[in-house]
Amino acid sequence: MAYETYPLDLPTNVGIVGSNWVLKRAVAVSASPFSGVQQVQEYDLALWQATISLPPMKRANAAYWQAFYLRLHGRLGTFLMGDPDAKQPRGTLSGGGTLVTTSEVAVYAHEIPVVSSRLNETILKAGDYVQLGTGLSAKLHMVVSDATTNGSGTATLVVEPQIKQVVPISESVIFSNPRGLFRMDASELGWDSDHVSRFGFSFSCTEAL
Repeated sequence: MAYETYPLDLPTNVGIVGSNWVLKRAVAVSASPFSGVQQVQEYDLALWQATISLPPMKRANAAYWQAFYLRLHGRLGTFLMGDPDAKQPRGTLSGGGTLVTTSEVAVYAHEIPVVSSRLNETILKAGDYVQLGTGLSAKLHMVVSDATTNGSGTATLVVEPQIKQVVPISESVIFSNPRGLFRMDASELGWDSDHVSRFGFSFSCTEAL
């Protein structure tokens, strides 16, 4: 039995040099062979998937990633991760502030009513990420249209994918270094090294529910 308490944090001693992100969906499409008319059915599946590449590194740095791999116990463990190229929002919340939900948000919803300390500003822009929940309940979402507050500081965030767990009223919305909960796609986690002891690491992972 694993002795770890999950989720883990990614090592921060070496930065990520490449990442590929996908939102995996389940959409069934059938077409009539006679008319070409299509029928489309979307299902609930909507999971973030990412492939991460790290730069070549010497053992002093590689050891932290080796330990991280082993502590996960393959696909058993989970870790927190966000898009390394979008740690800060492009809206005015990049300069700081608060963001809190003003009502409970139901599962499958796409709109989050919020109040911010910033008034009459575009606090988040399309393409910015937010995090709902923390630890094992952390979920990563992307804002898909600009969110602008009124004179009272209220606004509505429109996000993808849909909400996957009830968000309570007065819940803080994390906009700086937002992360979600992930699990490795394989239990066989390893690394490469060359004749001058430069190590290489890459991995793929999927959002954990």
